[in-house]
Amino acid sequence: MHMQLSTSGTLRRVGTRSIAAILIAGSITGAISANAEPVAPTPTYMVSMALEADGEKSIPRVLAKAGEQFAVASGNWRVEMTVRPGETLTDVWVSSKIFKDSTLISTPTLAAHVNEKAVIKVGDGSDAFSLATTVSPQP
Repeated sequence: MHMQLSTSGTLRRVGTRSIAAILIAGSITGAISANAEPVAPTPTYMVSMALEADGEKSIPRVLAKAGEQFAVASGNWRVEMTVRPGETLTDVWVSSKIFKDSTLISTPTLAAHVNEKAVIKVGDGSDAFSLATTVSPQP
């Protein structure tokens, strides 16, 4: 004769309650995650420039995301720039690297107000470089 041992009622109740508690905790976690704050998009800026280098003038415009590097060139001169948000919504940081041919000439960083002109000048005479920059936030 073989006797089968049945699961006790207490063990069955504890197991059922444990599974129910796990399912409820998972549902609450899912609901909280669904209501989480959305991540703010990276600001985008229109960077309008008036560039004078080696007697040449150009007026480039670049649409740039905050923190992403971009470059403009005129003749032997090249500028690599990065725009970042400032302390307030009306301020930005403009970090630049100015090259003539392949030589790094200057690395200015400007604190500028949005929609206002900021100017960088390097050198003088026929070897001068000038860059006027206006940064405007984009929707």
